[in-house]
Amino acid sequence: MLQPNTLVLISYRRLFQEDDSRFFLGKVEAYQDGIVKVCGHTILKDGVSGTMKEKSDCRTKLFSISSGTLIVYELPANLQLNDLHFHSQGIRLTLTDHASFSMDLTERMA
Repeated sequence: MLQPNTLVLISYRRLFQEDDSRFFLGKVEAYQDGIVKVCGHTILKDGVSGTMKEKSDCRTKLFSISSGTLIVYELPANLQLNDLHFHSQGIRLTLTDHASFSMDLTERMA
């Protein structure tokens, strides 16, 4: 289903109300039987500032996307990984390229 070089955003499902948002943004290297190999960056919520911070090191991770603990978003093929940034304002969280793409990732309503 997922092809190499497909851009994906993987969201770790929050299991408890106090869980912070965690994401992995990257490109698919391989996919087989519900297991996807993705090269990219982990994005975590900074506990002090409340903003989203990207880990600087690029990682290759294996995800079981049939586990029920992940939400996988396939992103448009025309996007560039380096152009995507998280923008948080209050409770709102958006993934954007600051040009033509914007994805609302807000999990809570005021």
